[in-house]
Amino acid sequence: MSLEHRHAILDALLTVLDEDHALAVMEHRRITIRKPLTAYAARLLAKRFAEYGDANAAADIMIERNWQGFNIDWLRRRQQSGKRNYVDVAKDRWNGSAGIYGNDGDAQCVPSRFRQPGSDDGDLREIAGGPFLASRH
Repeated sequence: MSLEHRHAILDALLTVLDEDHALAVMEHRRITIRKPLTAYAARLLAKRFAEYGDANAAADIMIERNWQGFNIDWLRRRQQSGKRNYVDVAKDRWNGSAGIYGNDGDAQCVPSRFRQPGSDDGDLREIAGGPFLASRH
């Protein structure tokens, strides 16, 4: 990528993002997704970020969810359907709003052929090879 092309992409993103977020989006697309932005795509993405209201937060959501782009309708649909994915569950656990066993919404992340009734304590004991003691953290 030429320096001129890189600057055109960065300039397009800087219209709505701060420099740290703009560079993070470029890196995410180039390294994580392996689909580098073009200057035109950067202008389109900047518009989508601006539609969210807080462009930097929109960029964070895109990166956290490993999305190639951003569309506010994706978030609206997810909120309306009530479905959660592994990122939602992990964020809840990290932030402390879900217990170690999670809740009914977490089961949507597990394919139906792997769902089992009851607690997973037995499975944990089997894997650990002994008694399972709950963490006191």
